[in-house]
Amino acid sequence: MLPVSLLIVLLSAAVPSIAQPVVGKKAADLAFPSPDGVTMKLSDLTGYYVLLDFWASWCGPCRMKNPQLVSLYSEFEKAKFPKGIKGFTIYSYSLDRSKEAWVQAIQKDNLYWPYHTSDLKFWSGEGAAKYGVNSIPRTYLLDPQGFIIAVNPSSDLVRQLLKEAMAK
Repeated sequence: MLPVSLLIVLLSAAVPSIAQPVVGKKAADLAFPSPDGVTMKLSDLTGYYVLLDFWASWCGPCRMKNPQLVSLYSEFEKAKFPKGIKGFTIYSYSLDRSKEAWVQAIQKDNLYWPYHTSDLKFWSGEGAAKYGVNSIPRTYLLDPQGFIIAVNPSSDLVRQLLKEAMAK
């Protein structure tokens, strides 16, 4: 019989792992269609602080968090950052299946930033898989170079980090 530690090593080698996004790692790129069918790439936002938001129209906690996101966006969308930093934005990736429900939620919750994407594949979505998302809402704050600086930060923490960046 194999020792338990060796068995764990063998099993972990046999199961493909998803690199979990952690603070300090470069964020994986996403490129998915907007409600209008335009492909929007996360990497096109290099130079911005980006709040990467995984959500869905059917997710009650996501919908309850949306007013906080709207507040953050309205506070920082036109903020002046030091030279070389373009600003702040939100890149939303929806785990919806229904385009109609997704678009209605964007409108109803007044999610007025331009970067809304989804492949409409529910939990099987490629974006969710890239980030190992198994519960929502899930957010990542990215620095202007695309590195993760916070995982699931509170709105207060995002606000604090952005104000610190503006003061540099």
